[in-house]
Amino acid sequence: MDGDEVLHPAGAGDDWFESWWFAFYVPERKLTVYIYPWFRPNLGLAGGGVIAWDGRGIEPWSILHHDYAWSLRFAGAESLMDGDAIVTPQGVRIDCLAPSERYRIRYDKPGLAFDVMFEATGAASRVNALTAEADIFKGHIDQPGRYRGWVRVGEERIAVDCHCVRDRSWGPRRDDLADMHIGYYHATASARDAFLLVTHAGEDADASSLISGYLIRDGVQLPLVEGGARIIRNADLSPARCMIEAVDREGRRLEAEGRGLSQAALHVQPGMFNWSSLAEWRFGGVIAHGELQDTWHPDKLRAFIRRQRG
Repeated sequence: MDGDEVLHPAGAGDDWFESWWFAFYVPERKLTVYIYPWFRPNLGLAGGGVIAWDGRGIEPWSILHHDYAWSLRFAGAESLMDGDAIVTPQGVRIDCLAPSERYRIRYDKPGLAFDVMFEATGAASRVNALTAEADIFKGHIDQPGRYRGWVRVGEERIAVDCHCVRDRSWGPRRDDLADMHIGYYHATASARDAFLLVTHAGEDADASSLISGYLIRDGVQLPLVEGGARIIRNADLSPARCMIEAVDREGRRLEAEGRGLSQAALHVQPGMFNWSSLAEWRFGGVIAHGELQDTWHPDKLRAFIRRQRG
């Protein structure tokens, strides 16, 4: 397998971090399944796991499924490999059937199980060291695709056929970056229409500017070069809606509006809290499902909440 399908050579620090992320939806159930195994190889630690929510509950103890760790032991890159598959201590198996094109992802626990295939519908958008100065990551991949297979919720087996994205991250991931506030917004209607926008917010917590992203229109995928997003929040300060305006390398404009359908409050690492919402997006004359991810350092979010609530 190529180097991005396995753990990369780790840097020297304890904060070196690697992750795989896949997610799929059953929109009519407002169901999101979020697959996020991550590793700190220089510490011998594995974390993350599988989370699912469907609008019945927001917190880890009230959502549909929360099988998530911060401190499992693992014995390095070779211990994860089974042929061309990654088999994680978190209970996730990722078979790489064709690098950057096809993956089979499996998981089986009493409350939740799934067997889905991810098939890419666009190119892998790779960012190298774009945010490394902020010690967030050194390398990152985003890629749109189609998920097909099944998910079992309790005793009920449900068909899966949706579009979403996958991502990969590696590099330093410090827990003390108290100014971190990132937006991760995307929707995929088909191989012809999709977008993804990664942003960073400044003093105005509801407005953020472009870090990276892409626009797919009429099947042509190009990087975004400027733009931003604005959030409108619910009473609990989670994202309710999001408006995006951006421009790609050839001057094509993206105007998108997303509406949250169901959400979860996820403390994914000690230095990272994520409001993650399944969303319905309207853009370029199409309607598609995707996400509103509003990601904060917990200290920054705490200060924001206290300001808003007086």
